[in-house]
Amino acid sequence: MGVVAGQFFTISLPAQPAPSQCALAQPAPKGVSVSQPLLSVEECSGSDTDFPREPCPPIVMGTVVEDAMPKVAPASSLADQLSYSNVVAEPHPEDVGGEVAISAARADGAGAGHPTAWYSDDQLEALKCSPMPADTFTAGVGSASRPPVGEVICQGLPVTSAAVVMGTPIVTTQGGFPVVSSAQAASSAATKYDGWEGIKSCDGRLQVDLDELMLFFNTHNTRPLLGVEVHGWHRERRSRTVTRRDKDGRTHHETEHYWVTVTDFEYKVDLTRFIFPFGYIASVDENQLTVLQLLRKFVDDDNMLKSLSMIKEVQFDYSAMRAMVHGYIRSLGWRRGLTVSFPKANYSVRVYHENWLSQMWENQCVNILCHLTVLPCLAMRLYRGDCSCWCGGGHKEEDLRSFFRIQYAPVQVFEAIRPMLWCPGFSGAQFAMEMLRDVFW
Repeated sequence: MGVVAGQFFTISLPAQPAPSQCALAQPAPKGVSVSQPLLSVEECSGSDTDFPREPCPPIVMGTVVEDAMPKVAPASSLADQLSYSNVVAEPHPEDVGGEVAISAARADGAGAGHPTAWYSDDQLEALKCSPMPADTFTAGVGSASRPPVGEVICQGLPVTSAAVVMGTPIVTTQGGFPVVSSAQAASSAATKYDGWEGIKSCDGRLQVDLDELMLFFNTHNTRPLLGVEVHGWHRERRSRTVTRRDKDGRTHHETEHYWVTVTDFEYKVDLTRFIFPFGYIASVDENQLTVLQLLRKFVDDDNMLKSLSMIKEVQFDYSAMRAMVHGYIRSLGWRRGLTVSFPKANYSVRVYHENWLSQMWENQCVNILCHLTVLPCLAMRLYRGDCSCWCGGGHKEEDLRSFFRIQYAPVQVFEAIRPMLWCPGFSGAQFAMEMLRDVFW
């Protein structure tokens, strides 16, 4: 019973509709792999399949944030669902790195003790009443099997003067960075997709104009794509015959046993709609440089390989969410291996300088050739300042962050996606037969 899944936006489903809860004790039929986008404007969890999902109405341009965010039940009324988290889930790297896991989340979902700065209550109210930012990334996600390519089409209103737009922001962060909605004013800088990672641009206006650079990061500071991936698997012991040759040149055959991991089912459920659409842009520079100082440093830099990257992070209690999903799948009857993870995409915005040297470095073939020959790669990295102790400072800046939050309690998000969680359960007798097979086979 194996189903092979695809890329980030691929989901593997049985050939027939997913079983209801009352039928989960029956053996699951052999499945086929059905590739489809994880995210859609019309629906939250994919395209037209028989997989159960909740319809998500399209967001009309100009809709305010408060009306566009999902409406969920109060966390206090869902306290009994926390029993699903009694099943201990296996540790996962995302709980200790990569994503910011917040374990001290209050019942209302606001959380406590966040490690980063965030908007004040008055700023949040102003952002909730502002238009929903235009999503400039998912418009190019047209295939489930490969990442988006080509030019990014901005859906906001292009402006002639970035200085005027940035002079009238919705709010200004504590670090002095102005926040505007891309639905009202969007950067017209030429932008390309950077695979599933996000977007990149080498537009000339971003190299010399600080206001254009701020507007660019505002335009493409869209929430990252986030999903919960449920992967059911089991281990199988297999045998193969190998031929070995001894020191005298004689050959003999041996039977070798080995273990393989077989995927039983694998699918993803979208969590992007629960993310607050305005990320808080902040600096994590070791030298305490502010966001504006980092942008000014990039504009004033004349290095041909200079670059400035903004990494998006989503703050959420992933441990609690993983435990609830893990426990719920177990309660449906799944007794084999189970892994719950949180893949993401559109988590990077990068600006670099366009010239003959950067074009060589950005070219994948030339980049591989430089690494194979070592010396060109070493020379370019030294010129870029990767060894800052020798070159007096690097020109590849990666200390810009955009912190997003899921302002719902984990139990609220879990209850909203629970109808989309399933597994091909089987009876206890079949589980006992599998155990005997593993022991005696």
